[in-house]
Amino acid sequence: MLSHPNRPFLLTLLLPALALAQPTDEAPRMSEPVTATQQRPSVGRPSPASPRRHPSQDAPFPLGARLVGETVGGALIGASGLAVTFLGGVLVSDRVSCGYSECRSGRNLSLISASIGMGLGAASGVYLGGSLMDARGGLLPTLLGGLVGTAAPLVVVALSDEASWAVLAATFAVPVATSILAFELSHGAYERRRQQQRPVVMVPTVSLAPGGGALGLAGRF
Repeated sequence: MLSHPNRPFLLTLLLPALALAQPTDEAPRMSEPVTATQQRPSVGRPSPASPRRHPSQDAPFPLGARLVGETVGGALIGASGLAVTFLGGVLVSDRVSCGYSECRSGRNLSLISASIGMGLGAASGVYLGGSLMDARGGLLPTLLGGLVGTAAPLVVVALSDEASWAVLAATFAVPVATSILAFELSHGAYERRRQQQRPVVMVPTVSLAPGGGALGLAGRF
C-alpha cells in the first residue's frame, strides 16, 4: 500500500491521462445512417411548414352586414339631403310664389325638392356604405335606383292636399330600399363578370410512393 506522502505525486502523473480520456466536441461524430425514406424527395406532398391560404382580401363582407351598413349610410345621408333640399325649397318658394304654409304650390315645391334630395342622398349613402364593405356596386345604377324611389313621396305629394308627416316619412324610406336593391344588383353583375374573366390555371403535379409514382394536373377553373 502506498504511503500518504506519495499520493500527490501519483495524482499529478494521472491528470494528463484523465484529460485525454474525456470526450471533446471537436471529435468527429459518427454520421447517422440515412434511410430510403429520408433520401426520397417529398414531391407532390404539402410541406408541414408551408403557409396556409387565407381568404382573398378583396372578398366583400357578408350580405347581412352589407345591408346593415348600406341602410345606415342611406338613412343618415338621405336625411341630411332631405333637410338641406327642404330648406332650400322653402327659401325658393318664398321668393318665387308663396310661403310653405301659405299656398299649395309653395308646399309642393318644398316637398318635391326634399324628395329629390332624399333620393340622391340615400343613393350616395348606400354606395358609400357598400363600398366601405368591399362591395363593387355601381354608382350610376345606385343613383338611378334612388331617383326611382322618389316616385313614392312625389305621388303622395301630388295626390294629397294635406299628407301627414308620418306618411311622408314612410315614403321617404322607399329611396333607401330602391338604392340598396340597385346597388346589390350591380354588385352581383360585377361578380358574375369577374367569375367569367378568371383565367384557368393548370399546374403539373408529381407524387412518389414506396410502390411507385403518379403524374397529374391540378388547376383552378
